[in-house]
Amino acid sequence: MTFLLALIVLLSLLSFLLKNSFYPHSWAGVAAFCLALAVWLAIPWLTRLPAATVASWTTSPDRMLDGAVCIVLEVALMAAFCFSRPAGRLRLLTFYPGLLAFPAICWAWLQLLISRPGIHFGRFAWIAALVTMLVAFGGSRLIRRLVPEEQARLEGLFLINLFLLLLSVAATGAITF
Repeated sequence: MTFLLALIVLLSLLSFLLKNSFYPHSWAGVAAFCLALAVWLAIPWLTRLPAATVASWTTSPDRMLDGAVCIVLEVALMAAFCFSRPAGRLRLLTFYPGLLAFPAICWAWLQLLISRPGIHFGRFAWIAALVTMLVAFGGSRLIRRLVPEEQARLEGLFLINLFLLLLSVAATGAITF
């Protein structure tokens, strides 16, 4: 189950980076800053939670089904963006960065924090936020440089979200049965 969640987190973050690659530099920087700000604000709150509480989030069928619904909505919005981008319709979806990346990156940093006891929480929050901002901005710019064709990036975004949808169905099936 943890492996499925790690794959879902990885695909969510890759989807965010791909979606961020369609933005101009200033918008990509704003999206990366917002993601880093969320990490910086979430880590002090997450450090106060017991490890058993965090573990219960991934084993609760109700929470997993709620997460699957969020993933389905995210995938629907990203698919609508992929299909509307070439025609120039639904321009409002251009400014939707993908909100699933926010809990995904916080979960990933929390897993690292739990696996390494003795870390100074205040310093860790700043370092995690800085690394998140640099990787989010640099990763999206790297994707844009490596894959300059917009159609190829749209296809990649669609396929990643399709895999994300399939993994969420597998994860909810694994937890509920």
